[in-house]
Amino acid sequence: MIPLYKRLLQFLKPYRGRLFIAMFCMVILAACTAGLAWVLQPALDHALSGNQEYIYLIPLAVIVIYVVKGAAYFGQGYMMGYIGQHVIYDLRNLIYRRLTEQSLGFFVHRKTGELLARISYDVSLVQAAVSTAVTALMRDSVSIVFLLAVVLYQDWLLALIAVLVFPAVVYPIIRFGKKMRSASFDGQVSMGQLSSLVEETVSGIRVVKAFGMEAYEYKRFTALTGDFLKHQLRVFKIHALSFPIMELLAGFGIAGVLFYGGLRVASGETTAGTLMSFLAALIMLYEPVKRLSRANNEIQQGLAASERIFEILDEPATVEDATAAKELPPFSDLIRFDHVSLQYPGAKAPVLDDISLQVNTGEVVALVGRSGAGKTSMANLVPRFMDTTAGRILIDRFDVRELSQASLRDQISLVTQEVILFNDSVIRNIAYGHDEIDREKVEAIAGAANAHDFIMKLPQGYDTLIGERGVILSGGQRQRLSLARALLKDAPILILDEATSSLDTESERLVQQAIDRLMKGRTVIVIAHRLSTIRHADRIVVLDSGKIVQSGRHEDLLKEGGLYSELYHMQFEPQEVMSNPG
Repeated sequence: MIPLYKRLLQFLKPYRGRLFIAMFCMVILAACTAGLAWVLQPALDHALSGNQEYIYLIPLAVIVIYVVKGAAYFGQGYMMGYIGQHVIYDLRNLIYRRLTEQSLGFFVHRKTGELLARISYDVSLVQAAVSTAVTALMRDSVSIVFLLAVVLYQDWLLALIAVLVFPAVVYPIIRFGKKMRSASFDGQVSMGQLSSLVEETVSGIRVVKAFGMEAYEYKRFTALTGDFLKHQLRVFKIHALSFPIMELLAGFGIAGVLFYGGLRVASGETTAGTLMSFLAALIMLYEPVKRLSRANNEIQQGLAASERIFEILDEPATVEDATAAKELPPFSDLIRFDHVSLQYPGAKAPVLDDISLQVNTGEVVALVGRSGAGKTSMANLVPRFMDTTAGRILIDRFDVRELSQASLRDQISLVTQEVILFNDSVIRNIAYGHDEIDREKVEAIAGAANAHDFIMKLPQGYDTLIGERGVILSGGQRQRLSLARALLKDAPILILDEATSSLDTESERLVQQAIDRLMKGRTVIVIAHRLSTIRHADRIVVLDSGKIVQSGRHEDLLKEGGLYSELYHMQFEPQEVMSNPG
């Protein structure tokens, strides 16, 4: 626990100056609290004896103490609030940056909603732990020291009686802290599952409605909210139990002081003013002790959240730039797969097995095969979205692992079947990755992608916000924006995941025209699902179970027979039967 907490406190380092001011205010605040208890003795004793000078001076001193106390309270409160919010800001930025740096393999077994919960809900709990801890541990610890000094000064014997309960206070603080951490961790896991379910349901709402699964999804959601409720009730139960137990222990201490102190006042060994001042200081002393117990509960919640956050931050990126990474010169020669194998963590068999292939500059090479043959995995290795398990990928004469990822990907355009658009304007989606936007160039590119006409019909034209994932656009329109984005990038290498498989006839025609323009003068790797779209490829590579089983031109592969011919006839013979039913 201590190493974990030390690591959390590292996030306070950038704010050392403000932290020092806050700590100074906490010391002043603690001194004022002790000062109020101390002035009660002369106030009561001199008032009872009729000394008018003290009757005037002591109320004035109390007002001064409260003014200083208020200023100190504001100073420590604002400074710690500032620090706490900036800790949230820094943590969220760090997690987000770390997520964007991870390879594709990182996201295979992680749900989007669960990651969102860590960057929102968990970080808030960590912030509370960091700011509460420093405030409580500093302010209340200093208050305890000052108030102990007051009670010891007034009557050391009474002070010893009062603090006899302190060792008993430590046990419930530790015990409740452990229970709080466990309950909080379970609750955070439940919140991650809840977030994942909401994200899945919202993104797939059309499917949910089409299959009439609203009741089923609601049942799943209520089961998760019930689980979260159970864990939250455990948290509140621990909070609720800690307060009365601490009150009971404080009551024993105060009762002992009243009994023994009352006897001493009755016997004339001490004054009533001293006893009342002592009791005031003692009551004030128990308050920071109780606050420390509550703070410990919040700290434990934050520590549970920090474990989940550090799990993300400590996950090593499987794809990183080499120490002396080279910049890739302009692409001019070839892409080579040199005895490449790839196996995902936990998988029983490799998805690619000893692949060797050379793609020459200006060549269009299509990858075909059954689902799961390894086509997409093979294409993902070129921009180094993941690294090979064995073998290497060469761009010209450079191993991609020796190149900086930025320079490598700068020369590769990617168009996927699942179009990724952002909740931004049309023009910013097309110019994604460009710091400066040349509107005339964007419009010309959109025209080449057969997108300009429909863009101009949108409410604000190129400035129209298209919603999350381009929700206001049709599938064909989204795909044409994606192609325009690739055209604007104008990279020499193009990776094209068949973009027309889910489009209507007219949209497919427009998208195919844009694809033909995009492919001109580029080295192209096409992941083909519709074999009709790659008949004119320079070479067709057929994959089966992670191995290359055939390679050649369309006509030659049909004559050769084998898997390509089988896949081709599976796609086209049903169409021929339907068009010639007689």
